[in-house]
Amino acid sequence: MGVLSGNVIPGQRQPIAGLPAWVTLEVVTGGLATGAALSAGPLSAHEQQLLAELGLAADPQPRLALSRYFLSETGLRRLSDALSSGSYEVEVPEEGALLVVAWLVDRGQTDPARALLDTLAPHMAQLRFYPALTKGSRSFGSRVYLDSIGTVANRLRQLPSNPHVLAQRESIGVWTPLYDQLIELFLETVVGDPPVASKSEAGAWQRGAAGQFVIQGGWPCARYPTGWRDRGAALMADLLAARKQHQLCSKATRVDEPLAMLIDSLGRVLKDPVTLTGREVGRIRLVLARYVASRGVPGSALLRAVRDRQLSHAIAPTHQEIAQHVSQRLAKCAQNDGLNDLAELVAPIVPGEADDEALARGASIPAAIVRKLERCVRDSMEGLIERGMITSGEVLAQVLPQLTSGLRSAGIEDPGLRALYGSIYRAFRRRRSLLLLDLQKQVQIEELPWVQVIESYRSQDLPAAHIALQALAETAVLALKAFPQAMLPNKLIQEFVALARGANLSLPLTEEVAADIFMGQFSRKFSDAVGVAAKALCGSIYARYYAIDYDQAVAELSKTVTAAEGNVRRPDALAQLCAARAGVSLGTYRPAINGQVIEQQLILTTHNLAALTSLPGVRESLAGRWDVLAKHCFAWLVEHLQLPDAGYHVALIRIKNAAYAWRQMVFFLSQDETRAAGFLSWAREHLIEQPGDFVLRFEPALSGLEYAVNGESGAGSPGHAFVGWTSGRHWVMPPKTEGAASHRD
Repeated sequence: MGVLSGNVIPGQRQPIAGLPAWVTLEVVTGGLATGAALSAGPLSAHEQQLLAELGLAADPQPRLALSRYFLSETGLRRLSDALSSGSYEVEVPEEGALLVVAWLVDRGQTDPARALLDTLAPHMAQLRFYPALTKGSRSFGSRVYLDSIGTVANRLRQLPSNPHVLAQRESIGVWTPLYDQLIELFLETVVGDPPVASKSEAGAWQRGAAGQFVIQGGWPCARYPTGWRDRGAALMADLLAARKQHQLCSKATRVDEPLAMLIDSLGRVLKDPVTLTGREVGRIRLVLARYVASRGVPGSALLRAVRDRQLSHAIAPTHQEIAQHVSQRLAKCAQNDGLNDLAELVAPIVPGEADDEALARGASIPAAIVRKLERCVRDSMEGLIERGMITSGEVLAQVLPQLTSGLRSAGIEDPGLRALYGSIYRAFRRRRSLLLLDLQKQVQIEELPWVQVIESYRSQDLPAAHIALQALAETAVLALKAFPQAMLPNKLIQEFVALARGANLSLPLTEEVAADIFMGQFSRKFSDAVGVAAKALCGSIYARYYAIDYDQAVAELSKTVTAAEGNVRRPDALAQLCAARAGVSLGTYRPAINGQVIEQQLILTTHNLAALTSLPGVRESLAGRWDVLAKHCFAWLVEHLQLPDAGYHVALIRIKNAAYAWRQMVFFLSQDETRAAGFLSWAREHLIEQPGDFVLRFEPALSGLEYAVNGESGAGSPGHAFVGWTSGRHWVMPPKTEGAASHRD
């Protein structure tokens, strides 16, 4: 990694020397840059293909050669055509830069084009500033999808074969015919009638007084007809060859299998029949007797019916074979887009449609494959949530850029440039955030030089701002209704910030701060968020439960601003207030202490709940549902806290998440306090239904809430309220067992 080599300076907006801050970096878990740029590195497949097409495969600086080509008259025309048709793909934001140059040149805007090229030129040998040219265009609107068609098709192509199905095929296709030949061969050695095991009228095997099978008929290995040994030797050769070639099924090798036993017995008979003991001959007789009783003798109508039925199951196409065929159907669609309809893709495979022998007879598409296909079907976000495709705030954040990209580009009049901005925006939203210190701000999309050019051609579009505001409010309602117990993830907050910016709205939306990098300071927007919460919650159940004097808090925060004197950092007023509420001291930078401070910030600001519910239409959309959301939170956290033991660390995470859900529950109750008493009655009944030891441990949390609902201020003071972070063992945990850790760090 670049950190270990010294090429990367963690915590900085521009961590790699020689690369501007706007370059999209490879970022690993924890927000650390590896030292690589995503638009650099090995040549991609489309680059290699174009280099071969242009006869430039041997060029020592292939990326520079491709950039020069795209800046030639022919290359600019090719980019311009792609821009007009939408036939391109921008995976990282840098890949849209030369498309902007082509758009400028088309309109005679040579000066801004030259200025942009001056910025890009020093990095053209290293970075990819051109897109992948494709055959189809991508469309975006109010309907979104989870994965592109190409992504789903690739997953279907990579679907592994089921080893159990392959073993079954081998068993029926290879070993069953050989087993039938073995049975027929040993039946030739029987004197008299073939042995048959007796069955009751119910079909169960009949047994004698000693528990043995009841068998009628003769004994095997009593005679060996002329030519038997030659036929046996030929069959033995086939069996040994099959053993070497076909090893998915264990029937021929496992000692307790009849087939393996008969193979071993045949080998011994061929060497010297006298070596077989009476017990071993009895085992051969039992195998023959059960076979004849269940399937009939070789050549019988019963055996043919059994084998035909088994063969029909064995040759049926597998999920993997069907998935491969469906991926071929998908290959005919635009790979970088979503689907409007699945009808043609999930239609049964008709006889003759596929070359594969297993599919040639036709087949239906299994539900499991249909479910995979649904990931690329366009639908409203609400529809995807209802269908269980969007399962969390993180997934909602993943699809939201498809909507926000269109809204953010609505003020750009030229359709080609508008579509390009949308593509760059979606690529930018895929960037992973860097770990930044000293309250530094992540790189914004407006800092990309080619986006700055696009922004200069944007008009102030009031209808677009109104649409962005409406989308922000509707998405906020969706997130709160679908996942009321979960904190809004940072990725989703970033999308909300983008929508707010598109709506020309100043809204203090705050990200979750990591406890291990917190330096004792919050940026100004966190204090602003406290002010928004104060307007919504002053004197509420929420304020009483968490013992918050919002008037005093706002007054304190308005008097002090974050400052830095020389090289000495000074904690800001909000951090000091949070530390005082948590009863800890700032400056230790221990995660357990930082976590308590950060959690008090979440409590004071409501972590965006107050800000989002202040948007026009949000409270109206959730009217009459506040207690429903609160009940969902309570039921979820009660279940979450009783999940099977997975270790001390996991227990701490569960408690933290449960406390966050509890905080959101208290917020929801505060939005319609007329229903709080009814909620408490329901919650107590729900709690009583839980195991007794859990009821005793969790009772203080519910009792504290009852005090707050009844108007008693301070009942849920920091020392008594249900919070997730502590320096010692949390009171909601079961009694400590021997050897368990006791400290949050």
